[in-house]
Amino acid sequence: MVFKNQQELEAYADWAKVELRGMADHARNSDLFQEEAVGHAVWTLPQRLFIGKVWPKSDRDRAFWVISGVDIPTDHIESSLAETAREAARHFSMKWQLQSARLGDLREQDESAGPESDVEWDQVAGKLRAQAEALYGLVEQEDIWRQTEGPLLDKQS
Repeated sequence: MVFKNQQELEAYADWAKVELRGMADHARNSDLFQEEAVGHAVWTLPQRLFIGKVWPKSDRDRAFWVISGVDIPTDHIESSLAETAREAARHFSMKWQLQSARLGDLREQDESAGPESDVEWDQVAGKLRAQAEALYGLVEQEDIWRQTEGPLLDKQS
């Protein structure tokens, strides 16, 4: 990833720090482990999508993939389910598709319980399905998953 100037690099660094804090908060709030979380970014689409790994400070083998970003749910899976960030993204996409279908089933159960429910299950399921499809679209874009090497700043600008 190459940034055109120092400001772009700094904006990316600030965004990544927020995402890393969010990843640690998600690990704590989801009760993945009780101790201090350690982690790092593995793959990012700057300002849009963050995929990282997090683990308890005392046991790196208990790692989880975490995904977060703009207009997507923050979620996690066990690290053993994917070798790479791209595989993790594919797994999240499939997981959200399945959850979307389950929400449709919940809608049917909710309707049979009576008119008291104020949850719009169709909207929730539709949003999650759209997020899954958008993520899968990214997974299929070969060029964005290639690792880049070299300087962070474009010296020609």
